[in-house]
Amino acid sequence: MSDRSPPLVRAALLMPLIRHFEDRGGDVDLLLDDMQITSAIRTGSDRLIPVKAIYETMDEIATRLGDPFVGATVGRTMARNAMGPVTKDLASEQTVGNLLDRFLISVGSYGNSTNYRLENDGQNATLKMTRKVEPDANPAQPDALTLALLIEQIRPRVGQEWNPKDVLAVVADETVVPEWLLPRSSLIAGSQMGLTLRFPSRWMVMNQANSHSASPPAEANKEYDTLKEAVQSFCNENMSDPKLDITTTARACRLHPKALSRKLSSEGTSFKVILDEQRRQYATTAIGEGKMTVTEIALRTGFTHASNFTRAYRRWTGETPLEAMAKQA
Repeated sequence: MSDRSPPLVRAALLMPLIRHFEDRGGDVDLLLDDMQITSAIRTGSDRLIPVKAIYETMDEIATRLGDPFVGATVGRTMARNAMGPVTKDLASEQTVGNLLDRFLISVGSYGNSTNYRLENDGQNATLKMTRKVEPDANPAQPDALTLALLIEQIRPRVGQEWNPKDVLAVVADETVVPEWLLPRSSLIAGSQMGLTLRFPSRWMVMNQANSHSASPPAEANKEYDTLKEAVQSFCNENMSDPKLDITTTARACRLHPKALSRKLSSEGTSFKVILDEQRRQYATTAIGEGKMTVTEIALRTGFTHASNFTRAYRRWTGETPLEAMAKQA
């Protein structure tokens, strides 16, 4: 007789979403009760639960928060802070190839719902995730989380070689993948049976994570001489997030937002000033290098519309990005 039991995964995979939902003011007990999930998973994350429950709960969190990008946002947070399942095992891996090998080993210990395969033809490396059975709930948010987790681990190791135009992702639902993660030109709509991520093979041997030009994945553990330096580093890492604010930054610094504001004021600055300066520095450098379009730089610096970026750039420099680029020609 064939095994018809539903695919199972460890509840640990849901916990970063639960914490994010709670941090944003959600009622976790009510959510779990509505989703018919025992609240015991909060202290017993090794419990096995149907993968359907993960999919439905993530979808419900996105609905209750009114945030279609919640999966991608949590995936990015997991990657950058080396927190949560899977990612905590990745921070020590040096090259992209070692990172993905470790990812494949780690992810397999959290459930039996998917198969992963890594292919490399010498020109492109392709990571493919395939579900073992047709999902009976929407997997879009989990796929966005996985995609963000992988990209935010790969990007710092690739460093200056990173170019989203070199990346192709096949996802079930393009609308839950924010432009700060990948532009629409890098996305293809696929089926609910899996996820594919393709990038240049040369990236597999890259390790820029510990160079002067890129921040390491475990940057959150670094010590700083001043709070201002810590906030500068956090803003530099997260400036592509249009929703980056003092609340998120204070949480990363383990401070109340008012306490962070007060301490920064005592150092002669503010969160708004620091974030604006980090974005200015990145934008002016990128414009000078001439390797990216105005739209790409806008997205990298947290602007959802190029027109808003253009106004900010004029405020910073007295000229538009196109005018600055024309001088480089």
